Amino acid sequence: MLFPTMSFALFFVVVLGVAWRLNDRPQAWKLFMLGASYVFYGAWDWRFLGLIIGSSLINALVAKAMEPRDGAARRAWLVVGLAANLGTLGYFKYYEFFSESLVRMLSPFGLEPHGLVKSVALPVAISFFTFQGISYIVDVFRGDERTFSVLDVSLYLAFFPQLVAGPIVRTSEFMPELHHRRNPDGIDVARAVRLIGRGLIKKVVIASFMAELVDPVFAAPGGYTAFTVFVAILAYAIQIYADFSGYTDIAIGIALLLGFHFPDNFDRPYAASSIQDFWRRWHMTLSRWLLDYLYIPLGGNQGGAARHYRNLILTMALGGLWHGASGTFLAWGLYQGVGLAVERWMSDRRKAGAPVSAGIRSAWLERRLAVKSLASHNSNLTATDGGGLSTEVDEGQAVAGSGRFQASYETAGMSLDHLREAARADVDHSERDRFVGEPGDDDPSPASAPGNRWFRRRPTGEIPFDDEWKRLRADLEDSRPTHSGWPLAVKRVLVFAFVCVGWVFFRSPSLGDGFAVLARLITGWTGGQSLVTPLALLVIAGVLAAQYLPSKVGDTLEVGFSRWTPLAQAVGFGMLLALIDVLGPQGVAPFIYFQF
Repeated sequence: MLFPTMSFALFFVVVLGVAWRLNDRPQAWKLFMLGASYVFYGAWDWRFLGLIIGSSLINALVAKAMEPRDGAARRAWLVVGLAANLGTLGYFKYYEFFSESLVRMLSPFGLEPHGLVKSVALPVAISFFTFQGISYIVDVFRGDERTFSVLDVSLYLAFFPQLVAGPIVRTSEFMPELHHRRNPDGIDVARAVRLIGRGLIKKVVIASFMAELVDPVFAAPGGYTAFTVFVAILAYAIQIYADFSGYTDIAIGIALLLGFHFPDNFDRPYAASSIQDFWRRWHMTLSRWLLDYLYIPLGGNQGGAARHYRNLILTMALGGLWHGASGTFLAWGLYQGVGLAVERWMSDRRKAGAPVSAGIRSAWLERRLAVKSLASHNSNLTATDGGGLSTEVDEGQAVAGSGRFQASYETAGMSLDHLREAARADVDHSERDRFVGEPGDDDPSPASAPGNRWFRRRPTGEIPFDDEWKRLRADLEDSRPTHSGWPLAVKRVLVFAFVCVGWVFFRSPSLGDGFAVLARLITGWTGGQSLVTPLALLVIAGVLAAQYLPSKVGDTLEVGFSRWTPLAQAVGFGMLLALIDVLGPQGVAPFIYFQF
């Protein structure tokens, strides 16, 4: 039962009306909503209702059995619950993949157990309600959540707005609203309408339009020009975003009309400035789940850098397999994990003060370290009895600091000889200023050379040392690049390019097909068909530009809509639906994430 269909519209109108009529009868409301959710799920294949009912019973009973126990007994019940959830998911989602892989591995040795291979139907939404079930029993095991009745757990796992493709909701987000009376006067109708309307536009109009370019190109990339393949890759990035975020927008909006507030699942992911930032914006509820129930139990960032990088790669590899039993999903997950690990390694290097490259970026980092080092060692240049300096000069340490600081000063163009000279000189406090002044025309010191812009000579007393230091630091802060050494726009382009390369393998039926798409970018400049239209380029550019719009733009529209009368809101929403019907294709394709 797809959201953007007349059958779902009729279903939801009935459910919405009855649900609010039963709002003051909590038990009846739960039973009705559970029944409606099972009708929604069973519309695909009623035979799989037993699967979600069984999952609900197992998770509810395991949590109840676990709650009063401690130690090994409590851990044993957790293992039972995890085995039941992962075993069910593994059979339906991965049995065929691993059995075929086993046959291919044994074939060179003359062993071909083809009897092991069989086709297993993949139940819709099994990944989502399984992950929610796991989060519930793990939270109970940790003591972060109390247990709930079988009815509550069943409704938590089957609640139809988010059942099929998320967002992945925690019990801490769902149960409080289930157990409190929902106020019909407090429903944010304007936000719900905005989310549903935006989701329908994304799915029915944008994603469907992009599919007309993406599907033929990915099916036979060799028949199209390199530019067409390039645009198709961008189009798929837009398609999967519009399709998936469109579904979750509709799901959150529908839940809101029923009185439930679900967490956001997307936050302009293609405006991300790093791979980590991308995963804070894309499928955010899955990212949180992987963080809390996989990455942290693996050890997180504890145990040293090597284990940290390993945990990142392993978490994303398993996250890739969660999307489907295919080598392309595994490769996509590994690709994302390696990207995160490399990015973290670069960040660790920056924090350690080591240059990442030998170019401008390295020089800037060294200069930044030099200025910071000079500030931290400023206390070494304090006056002593007789007006001298308290710091004793040592070739390896003293004012110059350690060898690492010495290299940093020299990289920044600061003459250590002059600093040592200041330390040796028997001068009063103000005499130090001449070593940080503006170089005069007759200044023979090497610090006056163009490359030594950080060392300046001025007459004594013209400007205090601390003020000069602040000015130099302000100059550095004003002209510095962003934290990673790249302009923000460049970082965003690089991250988007990284993500798009990953989407190629995510979309391709096999690794070979993915490499064929990428290879066509190089070999496709001499011939082939073109499917690119000005409208396609305009839509791609428009969606990408919308990623950079501030959220207050949508909030302003939402506030304006909320001030309309109910009749005007209904008419406006009806006109939007009519426009979507005109712009959209005949029929509605299933959501991409239904297969996961």
